[in-house]
Amino acid sequence: MSGESSNLQQHLRSHVPAVGFGERRGWSFFDSPSGTQMLDSCITAMQEYITTGMSNRREPAPTGDQTEGILERARTEFSLFLGADGYRVVFGQNTTSLSFAFAHAIARQRGRADTSVVVTELEHFANVDPWIQCFSERGASVRWVGVDPGTMQLRHVDLEKHLVSNDVAVVAITMASNAVGTSPRVAEAVTLAHAAGALVVVDGVQAVPHRPMDLAQLGPDVFFCSAYKFYGPHLGMALIREDLAESLQPYKLQPSSGSGPDKFETGTQSHEAIAGLAGTLDGLAHLVDGTGGLGAREAISRLGPIQAGIADWVDAALRELPKVRVFRPDKEAGERAPVVAFRVAGLSPGECSARLREFGLFITHGDLYAVALAERTGVARDGGWNRIGISGYTYQSEAERLVDAIAAL
Repeated sequence: MSGESSNLQQHLRSHVPAVGFGERRGWSFFDSPSGTQMLDSCITAMQEYITTGMSNRREPAPTGDQTEGILERARTEFSLFLGADGYRVVFGQNTTSLSFAFAHAIARQRGRADTSVVVTELEHFANVDPWIQCFSERGASVRWVGVDPGTMQLRHVDLEKHLVSNDVAVVAITMASNAVGTSPRVAEAVTLAHAAGALVVVDGVQAVPHRPMDLAQLGPDVFFCSAYKFYGPHLGMALIREDLAESLQPYKLQPSSGSGPDKFETGTQSHEAIAGLAGTLDGLAHLVDGTGGLGAREAISRLGPIQAGIADWVDAALRELPKVRVFRPDKEAGERAPVVAFRVAGLSPGECSARLREFGLFITHGDLYAVALAERTGVARDGGWNRIGISGYTYQSEAERLVDAIAAL
């Protein structure tokens, strides 16, 4: 590990209070796909908003002005963070709730008995069930893109076959698997789907924390992500193409706004969490002496290779252990998220997680909401996988301690 990488990690760790709290107790967090610990800048921004006076939208008071300013700044900087010129930023309770809201709105516009939706076996089901449920109730059919369980890669030929008939309304695809780290060829999928007249919805939850995005170049119609995957608050975000946003009619209250991002943000939003998002971007930017969304983007671009290197080391080390089976694409497959799924012979995933917890090593287990993938890989009926997630504050030495502990199980 280079000196620059080590310094950047140390800098990040020094600004994540929960990591310091855990370090003093011998804890190491390897559960970043479930959620990272918060930056102090996020905590401070939320606290400042709460302690100086909160308000609903457009209240004729200084607190109302503050709320409007926070919303405007958070949208602007987050758009810069994701290179999302031409998209509207929509805030919500979480990605799953936003997915259902947009699925209802898009099915209202495009769902008919002579249409279909395409989903993949690689997905977290937040990018499956909303589309299946909302379109199926309008008579649309469902088509699946399969996964090769040997390579953990999508069978892109399935997508090509599904799009030949030109009756596909929506293609839903992940940018990085939350379970096994596979990064599909999303740019290719977007091109194919658009050529067939389909909209493309991308789950970017596991991609955004690990590599810089350029949505304007990628061109999805809707893109979802979660702030608590990159050291921020529990807050979901959807980015939607401006022209599509204007054409959709979401389910909403009659007196609420019918234009702009407001029409998708039903009810009062968590303004303190939105303040925390702006604080998170500031904190990431501070790591690289930058500012706002662009600085945060640079921080992610520098942290990403560090995370990838540690994850690849863990992957290779686990493959050397005779009792361990790794579920992750080979390195020849190209870019992978810093996520490693595995099983230990003779132990259920729950037992493995519990044993590692005794050593202060915290990983997750289960089907990880990747239900179809768990079925495809044969782990659905006996506990799913164990999963290791590498974040920007994970040290190589911690990863070595984790592998040693797994070897001793």
